[in-house]
Amino acid sequence: MDAKITKQRLGRMLSYDWIKIALFAAVAIIVWSLVFTMTATRITPAQQFSVFNYAGNTVGTKFHDSYENAFRDGVFSHEVLEVNCNDLSTSNEYLNTVLEARLTTDEGDVIFLADADNPDTEYEENGEKKYDSYLYSFVSHWGYYLMDLDPQSEKGYFRQMEMYLARYYTDGYKNPESLDTARVEADFRARIKQNKDKRYKNEQQIQKGVQGDIERIQKYRDALDKFLNVYVAKGYVSFTKTEVPNGEKEGEMLFSGIYSINLCPNVETMGGLKDIVSYRETYVDEADGLEKIRVTAENMNIALFDLKGVEAGFEYESLLYVNYVIESVCTELKA
Repeated sequence: MDAKITKQRLGRMLSYDWIKIALFAAVAIIVWSLVFTMTATRITPAQQFSVFNYAGNTVGTKFHDSYENAFRDGVFSHEVLEVNCNDLSTSNEYLNTVLEARLTTDEGDVIFLADADNPDTEYEENGEKKYDSYLYSFVSHWGYYLMDLDPQSEKGYFRQMEMYLARYYTDGYKNPESLDTARVEADFRARIKQNKDKRYKNEQQIQKGVQGDIERIQKYRDALDKFLNVYVAKGYVSFTKTEVPNGEKEGEMLFSGIYSINLCPNVETMGGLKDIVSYRETYVDEADGLEKIRVTAENMNIALFDLKGVEAGFEYESLLYVNYVIESVCTELKA
């Protein structure tokens, strides 16, 4: 039998079977793409840090730098693999739809909220025009997704963070020398085994991850200590209490508590925040009695999301970002 391949035979085969060959190649590409997609390591909500900017705010020249530089400079722990933002001030009438889509998929870590009049909430009280603040408007709609930031609350963010750190510091988190690195390693190994984390396939990679987790716990400890004992204690920032009445039950509150941190209670020390985020405010100039507009960050708040899809312990990445913002704009800390 003559099985020799010639140009004539090859051309005849291709003329009859080119469609089969093309289909086979297309199927092979699709199968390979599916295999790659299904086996690739997926970024979890805890490994993605997202900064939101709410309606009424204007992002400044350093808004994107605030999280991109934090990521580049190693402010976050080794578990944060990606950072991004969502500027909701451009969403207009779709704002709540966009928010719902993001929050129900566990996207979002912090959000900037101005404690300033929201003109869309105008109402009359005793013949006088009144407005709810942007902060109030947000909490009234989305308070269920926010962290309780009352430092005295047993179930609040800061008490829970203390309890989390107490797991690893045998003499309390205030003593940095009491870190139980063996406990950190044991928990890390258990976590990557449970999550089947493909980043750690051999002992060398695991040891690198253990060191990264030790540094993660140390970063959380330092962040909590600095925030409460320096930034809050010295008045660089403060807590804002928000109360939202329950419209269906008179005398009851739908939300009542501390859901945000005022990053700019004093523009003399924290006014540089307007380079990151600000809002336009109408005021009366005492010199000429005329109404004017100024750009300011006074009473700009930041709230922390409490999303159920974020693995326990990793919600403390948010405080690393908050501290980074404070340190980058506070005149006294930069001096």
